[in-house]
Amino acid sequence: MIPTRSEPAPVDGQNATAPADVCLVLEGTYPYVKGGVSAWVHDLIASLPDLRFALVHVAPDRGTYTRSVYSLPANVVSLTDLYCREPLARGNDAAALVRAARAERRRHADVLRSSRVLHGIRRLHLEDHADSSLLDDLAADDLSVGAFLHGRASFELMTELCERLAPDASFLDFFWHFRSMNMPLVRLLGAEPPAAATYHALCTGYAGILAAVWSHRTGRPFLLTEHGIYTRERKLELDQAAWFRGTRDSRRWNGTDGAIDSATASALRKMWVQFFRALARCAYTRASSVVSLSDGSRKRQIADGAPAGRTLVVPNGIDLEEFQSRVGGRPSQAAERSPVRVGFVGRLVPIKDVVTLIRACFLALRAVELDVRIIGPIEEDPRYVRRCRRLVAKLGLADVIRFEEARPIERIYPAIDIVVLTSFSEGQPLVILEANAAGIPVVASDVGACRDLLEGRTGADRRIGPSGIVTRLAAPEETAAAIARLALDPELRRLMGAAGQRRVAVYYRKNATVSTYRALYRAGPWPASAGASSA
Repeated sequence: MIPTRSEPAPVDGQNATAPADVCLVLEGTYPYVKGGVSAWVHDLIASLPDLRFALVHVAPDRGTYTRSVYSLPANVVSLTDLYCREPLARGNDAAALVRAARAERRRHADVLRSSRVLHGIRRLHLEDHADSSLLDDLAADDLSVGAFLHGRASFELMTELCERLAPDASFLDFFWHFRSMNMPLVRLLGAEPPAAATYHALCTGYAGILAAVWSHRTGRPFLLTEHGIYTRERKLELDQAAWFRGTRDSRRWNGTDGAIDSATASALRKMWVQFFRALARCAYTRASSVVSLSDGSRKRQIADGAPAGRTLVVPNGIDLEEFQSRVGGRPSQAAERSPVRVGFVGRLVPIKDVVTLIRACFLALRAVELDVRIIGPIEEDPRYVRRCRRLVAKLGLADVIRFEEARPIERIYPAIDIVVLTSFSEGQPLVILEANAAGIPVVASDVGACRDLLEGRTGADRRIGPSGIVTRLAAPEETAAAIARLALDPELRRLMGAAGQRRVAVYYRKNATVSTYRALYRAGPWPASAGASSA
């Protein structure tokens, strides 16, 4: 069964049918989106030129990402796009669509009552653990998209789950949400895995379960790396989703012009969160190694079901000499200038909480003059960018805060005195590594590895001294105080900048990260150079 997909595309004359050493399974990132994870993937591939990489990218639909924003390294042998949704056929003949749907339902009415994949989906929703038998079910490849959409067994499962998981919810609401979360899974489970010695997913979620199932089918090793904790990030998005807050956007889910009531929204939100946690448990169960970027994230993975003995922390690294040759070192004495230059570097999306940054700068301006630059790609979430621009205008900050396009690092960091990052969730932010390497102090929210990067991970690391100030999440007053403190004290900025450079030099070297992943790729029962054939 073939999901919505594009065929593997050979890259630079490479033979896409030859086994790859590593198949990277990616979701909403490289090579179509600029960002920290994408930069990490690109750098890892380029740093292992003797290994052949196949890329599989999972996207919502064909229209989400239209072009690659990276030039793929020569050792990428193929790029396959898989899509979670098939666009509806155009046209206004509603009666024809209804007739086609009824015919499809009749075709699947009495089949697939014993589908193992459907049984696996049931277990995902009802059980709080994962094991190899669940992966056996999900890997069975005995459920077509048509049977899932129109089969009687699927409808009976939906009815059972509605009664057990959301008894007070409208069945119509439950119906559309159940389809929305499980349809991508059914489509993706039908995909044929590229031949590879090792499967490596960069998150849990749909990409993680796909890589886990491919590993289970082929017997090849599976490596999981989480930069941010996927289940936590999806929960944050669900908490903010308009279609759970009683807005008119809910009609795209419930088929009506009204809002989902609060009781229904609570039950459905919980079902989504539990579904993503179930996908994570499956990935954790299958993975030979579960990698995180900080001790805090590792503990979260273990709490979510990852076997502790298979978890490890592999901090990202940076080529300090190459970086400083482009950016230059900071002067021995931080300049006393006014206004002080504050910079945000990253994607303008809700999870980065740029709104808190803007409000913090507004408050800090009571104590110090600032020149604020929000630097990064704006294409991913235009609605959020508009919200940020409106807030800047409302607060009268148009002359203080500027939105600027992403550009090379040598044109960013020399023009910044303080880096600020107010994210709701992070893994190990590349921007903090870069700021440390550039000798720039950072104000960052207490998420992911931010505290490790700014205060130190071990006793010896902490003795280097802080390279920035850590604040609570969504705390504009606290963030403003930290910005003002650094802005008013050039000597403190200098000391923190020097500590950051020392921390990177000792603990965050790129060659150590690359060496660790080379060892992980070769740690399975088959050497990577031997390739693989899919079962």
